[in-house]
Amino acid sequence: MQKQFDRFMNSMKEGGYYLLGVQIRRDGEVVHDWSRFAAKPRFESYSSSKTFAAVGVGIAIDEGLIHLDECISDSFREETYDVVNPNALSMTVRDLLTMSSGMSQAMFFRDGYERAHTRDWVRHIYKEGQFEHTPGTQFLYNNVNTYLLSCLVEKKSGKNLCEYLRYRLFEPLEIHNPDWTICPLGHTVAANGMAINTDEMGRFGQLLLNGGVFKGKRLVSEKFVQDMMSHHMTSTDFIPGDVPTPAGYGYQIWIDQQNDCAYLWGVFGQYCIILPNRNTVITITALQEDDGGSNGLYNPSPLRAKIWEELVIQR
Repeated sequence: MQKQFDRFMNSMKEGGYYLLGVQIRRDGEVVHDWSRFAAKPRFESYSSSKTFAAVGVGIAIDEGLIHLDECISDSFREETYDVVNPNALSMTVRDLLTMSSGMSQAMFFRDGYERAHTRDWVRHIYKEGQFEHTPGTQFLYNNVNTYLLSCLVEKKSGKNLCEYLRYRLFEPLEIHNPDWTICPLGHTVAANGMAINTDEMGRFGQLLLNGGVFKGKRLVSEKFVQDMMSHHMTSTDFIPGDVPTPAGYGYQIWIDQQNDCAYLWGVFGQYCIILPNRNTVITITALQEDDGGSNGLYNPSPLRAKIWEELVIQR
């Protein structure tokens, strides 16, 4: 593995990739660890935070606060009292987890107008969102889904998602004083906005690899983690390879069935790749401008292609 790691780091240097941190955990131990900064500061993890939100949903399910097939609108009557579209009213927790809410157009992009100018996001989603599909039938990657799940957990627990998870997830993972962006009404954005470092992300990946257990303590049920890391939808993103194929999608996590792994992904190069068959977690933090996902079947992110070629694909 040392030669493989050295080869990868050389490829990153030769290719001019701007990495912030790289960590590989195997059999529960950190076996390779590189950081651009000695202090290992936290950076925005972008959409990697979606998977943290999914585990939060799993914990809420374990506690009996919510269930997979409940309708989201049932908990937001004050926001949906005049909504008549049956698709908008019938989307469930499961639909949001799998990015199949029924919406035909994504909303609340990280740098979008709505995010900076809308106060009540839930009301805006139900009134302005385009719900043209039956929930559960169409994949659409959408920040709205994760945000609504966050609001649901808050509605049922009385705490925003970040606070709900403080002692249920973050502290047990030694992620102290979590930093997660809130919307104007104080709800955790969840779809992005979490500051985290490579070590912290790696420990979260270890939790998933262990089926919901970290350092002997169960934080979320094994059943939920197994279901979460299973293929539920075929996405519009692609896995690098000799013939790139569509990635699967679980519960707010990407699925690579070809290489038997699941992965968190945030724009600009935030990856946490869980490889159960190799008992390995690969975590990469980067600021790579052209890592914006796949730009077509044969034009995936150059950084992702290198990660898969050097570290993920077994030949």
